[in-house]
Amino acid sequence: MTCFSRLALVLLVAASAATTQDEQDNRQSLKGLKGVQVVIEHLDAEAGRGGLYETTIQTDVELKLRQAGIRVLTQAESLETPGFPYLYINVGVIELWAGESYVYRIDLRLKQSVVLARDPSLRVVGATTWSAPGHFGIAPRERLATIVRDRIKDQVDRFINAYLSVNPR
Repeated sequence: MTCFSRLALVLLVAASAATTQDEQDNRQSLKGLKGVQVVIEHLDAEAGRGGLYETTIQTDVELKLRQAGIRVLTQAESLETPGFPYLYINVGVIELWAGESYVYRIDLRLKQSVVLARDPSLRVVGATTWSAPGHFGIAPRERLATIVRDRIKDQVDRFINAYLSVNPR
């Protein structure tokens, strides 16, 4: 598959994805959250070749949340918290032009268990109740990690602002 067809495929998939966006109604799903677990989707080898690693992203995100006064839950704490809330971050990276540049995609979502209004006996585990708009871009190899980490921090700032709008200090 050529680089351009791979890029077209990524953009097509992205355009078809429907998510819950950061709107006032969706922010209400953050009200009363005592904290969130941070879950980073596994990054593939292409991301590593560009200097992008899960542990670095995890550290960046957890630090921003703590600085904002949002408690970061361990996996065990999240499982004991009503709704099992977690902030899910998925970064996709594809090499372009023989590794000189990369196209990247960032998705950030708050997921938690929800009960369906039509039938309260039905619970959906890991439903997206809030998300930042997905972000796409192209970055040169030598700047991939910096650019992606900065864009993730921007997305986390959106989450923090949404969280604080319904959970004032």
